[in-house]
Amino acid sequence: MFKRLALVAGSVAAVVLVRKKAKQQQAEQDLWTQATDDVPAATPAPAVTPPGPDDAPANQI
Repeated sequence: MFKRLALVAGSVAAVVLVRKKAKQQQAEQDLWTQATDDVPAATPAPAVTPPGPDDAPANQI
């Protein structure tokens, strides 16, 4: 009888520890999601094209 009670108690303790670990991992994942979710993606700057020969100012011709 004592062996069966110890086995049941050990099983319950194992389930409690596994659930606690899963909740901790989910809480950490939620925290990372919250911390990084609202950060907008960096938009690239528009490409700068070098001036061509037709783009020279009028006083330099």
